[in-house]
Amino acid sequence: MEIRSLGESDAAAWWQVRLEALQAEPLAFGKAVEELEGTSVETIAGRFRDVAKGNCNLGAFENGDLIGTATFMRQTGLKEKHKGRIYAVYVSAAHRGKGVGKALIAAVLENAKQDPTLQQILLSVATSQTAARKLYRSFGFETFGTEPNALKVGSVYVVEDHMILRIR
Repeated sequence: MEIRSLGESDAAAWWQVRLEALQAEPLAFGKAVEELEGTSVETIAGRFRDVAKGNCNLGAFENGDLIGTATFMRQTGLKEKHKGRIYAVYVSAAHRGKGVGKALIAAVLENAKQDPTLQQILLSVATSQTAARKLYRSFGFETFGTEPNALKVGSVYVVEDHMILRIR
């Protein structure tokens, strides 16, 4: 398995994996399939090309195939630039339980910790995502709040834990 930054040439593969994620786990993500379908591969390629310093879009590859993703973005506001956030963590079902998610989070954290001005990393995770919550806790993330009705998918509400990792 290889973990690396995603580039423009990875945009189509990322789009397909993201579609798989949103279809397979609609209660785990804040975006809907319809929102992704309104986003072109070219737009994704542009995002990968124009990644701001300190941010990263990582992919896990096996035999050249994209099998997992994770995104890290720094906050940009003057009062929030000491924080970053992890988004869009997903591992294809066939590759779960093999350490792919762990490798992705480790790589995100390694990248993020390179910036001495970063003090904390945040993420949100559905309380029903037991394996993901366990993974994040294994890296030292702690729950600092639980949001009822954080997402609404059809008539189903999703409760999310907000988690923090203080690195400085």
